Amino acid sequence: MSSFNKPSAPPLTSFSDLNDPIGKPKQSDESNPSSKVIAGAAAVGATVGMLVSGPAVALVAGAGAGIASMTSGTTGNVARSAGQLGVSVGSKAQELDNKHHIVDKTKKAGSTVYSKAKEMDEKHHIVDKTKSAASKTMNAAVDFNKKHNITGKTASALSKGMDSVSKRLSKSNPPQGA
Repeated sequence: MSSFNKPSAPPLTSFSDLNDPIGKPKQSDESNPSSKVIAGAAAVGATVGMLVSGPAVALVAGAGAGIASMTSGTTGNVARSAGQLGVSVGSKAQELDNKHHIVDKTKKAGSTVYSKAKEMDEKHHIVDKTKSAASKTMNAAVDFNKKHNITGKTASALSKGMDSVSKRLSKSNPPQGA
């Protein structure tokens, strides 16, 4: 029987189908991590990815960590441990927020700061003045550069410096076999 004639498996409708094909309750073990652990692994991976390299890496690292948590072996164990850490941190954060209303207080403080900043700007036109000052500074820098050719002189000096270093290096290290 060729590979084209093999009966196909029913299509997967979600990631949960990978872990729970017959509807049994999920357990957090190596062969079948809970959805919370998978989500925790993805969250930890995404956070590390964002810190290391930005949103694109965060997306890939999050997906990779979530998928890795469903595998066996060392990689899966590490991903599940990271996922369990993510679940624990999330639970503790939720507990602290429930007790101290941190999210609500942060939202209120942020809203107050934004309102005060907007009020100050409307009264003193800080944004417009800053834009104007930046524009004037940029124009002055461009005019100064045109008058004194600063970028041209700097480029020429850098080029001469690099040529000098290159010549010195080639004299101290002659090509082998020449």
